[in-house]
Amino acid sequence: MKEAELLILGSGPAGLAAAIEATRAGARVAVLDENARPGGQIYRQLNSGFSVTDPDVLGHDYERGQELLAEFGSIANRVEYLDDALVWDISPDRELAFLRREESKSLGYRTLIIAVGAYDRPVPFPGWTLPGVFTAGGGQRLVKTQQVLPGERILLAGTGPLQLAVANQITDAGGKVEAIVEAGNIDSWMSLARGAWGQWTLIADAWRYWSGIRKAGIPLWREHIIVEARGDGRVEEAVVARVDENWRPVPGTQRTLAVDAVCVGYGFVPSVELTRLAGCEHRYEPRLGGWVPTRGDNMETSVPNIYAAGDCAGVAGSWVAIEEGRIAGLAAARALGYLSVEDAARRMQPSRERLAGLLRLRQALDEISVPRPGLYELATDDTIVCRCEELTLGELKAALAEDVADLNEVKRITRVGMGNCQGRMCGPALLEILARHRGISPADITYLSPRPPIRPVPMAAVAAHRGVAQA
Repeated sequence: MKEAELLILGSGPAGLAAAIEATRAGARVAVLDENARPGGQIYRQLNSGFSVTDPDVLGHDYERGQELLAEFGSIANRVEYLDDALVWDISPDRELAFLRREESKSLGYRTLIIAVGAYDRPVPFPGWTLPGVFTAGGGQRLVKTQQVLPGERILLAGTGPLQLAVANQITDAGGKVEAIVEAGNIDSWMSLARGAWGQWTLIADAWRYWSGIRKAGIPLWREHIIVEARGDGRVEEAVVARVDENWRPVPGTQRTLAVDAVCVGYGFVPSVELTRLAGCEHRYEPRLGGWVPTRGDNMETSVPNIYAAGDCAGVAGSWVAIEEGRIAGLAAARALGYLSVEDAARRMQPSRERLAGLLRLRQALDEISVPRPGLYELATDDTIVCRCEELTLGELKAALAEDVADLNEVKRITRVGMGNCQGRMCGPALLEILARHRGISPADITYLSPRPPIRPVPMAAVAAHRGVAQA
C-alpha cells in the first residue's frame, strides 16, 4: 500500500493553503478531493469546456479564489493531486479508503490534514421538501457555476452575510428576489463595529452587498423567518412571520408571499464524519456550527499528527479557513522535521495575527446569527424530518422514550440516519429536537456514529476493496 508523507483531504480554502505552506517548507504532499478541480465550494472552478465570461456575476470571492488558486498553481507540480477521489473510510491504523474512477483504493499517511468543509444547515419546516426549496448554498451554486436561476420570484430566508451575497449574485444574473427574510437583528452596533474594526476588505464587501440590494429595491425584513412553504407539487407561496428573541413566531404577524423558489440558509454544519472515524475527540459548540473536533493552537486534533482546518473544524468562513490551513500545513511540516520550532512559529505568526482579527468579527456576527431554539420548533408532527427514510416528526417523537439520550438508539428504532446522506440532513435537527424533548443540552446527547461508507459508493467497489490497491 502506498503511503503519503502528508495527506490533505479537501482542496477548498483550508486545504489549498495547507498544501501551499507545507510544500514550500519541503514536505511531500498529496491532496485528495472529490471534485474535478480544486477550489472547494466557495472557490469552485468550472469544469473543462466552460469558461467565465462575466467575472462580476461570480462576486469578489471568485477573484480572491483565483489568487489562492494561482498561489497553489505555483507549487502544483510538486504536489500529488488526486481529483474525483471520494473518501469513504478512515481506519485507526492510518489508512483511508477512497473511490476514484469507479475503483476503491487505499492510501496510508504519516500526517493528515482534514479540510473537508461544511454543508448547509438543514431546518425542517412545513413544506421544506417541496420542489423549489433550496439551501442557500445550493441556490448559490446554481447561479455561480451553472448560470441557472433557482426561480423567477425568489425568497431568501435565513440569517447571516451569505444572504446578502446570494441576493446580489441572483440580481446580477438577472433574477428577481422578492424579499430577504433575516432571523437575526443587530442588538449592539457598537459590538459589531468593534468586531469589524480593521477588517476593511470585509467591510467594503458588506457595503457593496448593502448597496446592491438597495439598488435592486429588495425588501429586507429583520427578525423574520419562513414558517411554511406551500404549493401543489412545487413552491407557489411562502409564509413568513416576525419572531421574538428566541426565533419563535409572534402570533398575528404572518404574511404570505407569492414565490416559486425559496433559498434557506441558517448557517452551516461542520463535516465531522472523517474526524470522528479517525477517532478524534469532539466537543459541542453551537457558535461554530455544532459538534467540532477539539484542537490545539496548531490545529492538531486529539489524535497525534492528525490536523483539522477550515469549516470542518468550526464554521467561520473562507478567510479564517485559509489562515487555519496555513498554520496546519506549517505544523505538519514541522512534525515531519522540515521546520524547526522557531522557524515554524515565525512563519505562522502572520496567520495568527490575521486570525485574531477575523475571530473578533466572527464572535460579533455570532451574536446575530447563532441559531435559536424556535428554529427547531417549526416542524409539525406530519413534517418529514428524515428525507431519506421519509420519517415524520410525529414518528420520531413516538420513538423518543423518556430515557433516550442517544441518537444511535433512535436510529436503531426508526432507521433515521440510515439513508444515503447518513444523517447529514436529519442529524443536526434531530439532535436539537431530542435535546428539547428531554430538556437537556445537545452536548449531553450521544451523536450519530458514522459508519463506512460515509458517502454513497457502489457496493461492488466496497466488496472489491482489498486494502492494498495502489493510488
